Amino acid sequence: MSKFSRFKYGVANERGAVLSKTADYTITEKDILRGGQFFKVSAFTLTLPAASSNLAGVSVYVFGTSSSSKVKVTAGFGGGGGSYDTVAVGAYCMTEFWCNGSYWYALCDNVAAS
Repeated sequence: MSKFSRFKYGVANERGAVLSKTADYTITEKDILRGGQFFKVSAFTLTLPAASSNLAGVSVYVFGTSSSSKVKVTAGFGGGGGSYDTVAVGAYCMTEFWCNGSYWYALCDNVAAS
């Protein structure tokens, strides 16, 4: 499935409003499972919750409004190690983060390690 069709499918199935953050924020499982899966972050860092079986198969979409928009994950993306792996989302870019129940993965080619 192409990036465009994944995005189109995700937008069509959006639950709740987009959660917009203007300061560092740690998303909780509750934010994702109850409130929706679309987040907008400005020049700050959004931290995803630890991967868990409750989040297996869940995608979170993050829209960056600044070149300083970042997403980080405890224990790293894809089991990469370290206490955090952080990626820069980029200005006006949408990135999908997917959880398999054990790790989070960044599923977009526009992210870069930061």
